[in-house]
Amino acid sequence: MRANQPGDPLTARQKLVFDFVKSRIEGGFAPTLLEIGGACYPHCTKGTSITSAQKCLKAIMDKGYLKRPTNLSRHILLTELGKQ
Repeated sequence: MRANQPGDPLTARQKLVFDFVKSRIEGGFAPTLLEIGGACYPHCTKGTSITSAQKCLKAIMDKGYLKRPTNLSRHILLTELGKQ
């Protein structure tokens, strides 16, 4: 299995997470991991949903749609690919 590459298409779950994050960024503030987990993984417990959100965000970043320059809360940015 090959690693995620910049420009690879998003899976259905990644698209759901990306669309949620993008809408929140365009609304003024990036969401927290807790907010992403609650919105995109409602069937999971709080801890599991945060872990799932982290893994999904990493895959989206590896594919080049988002970047997170620091580990600060709400510091998620759209890349040029993500703005398209």
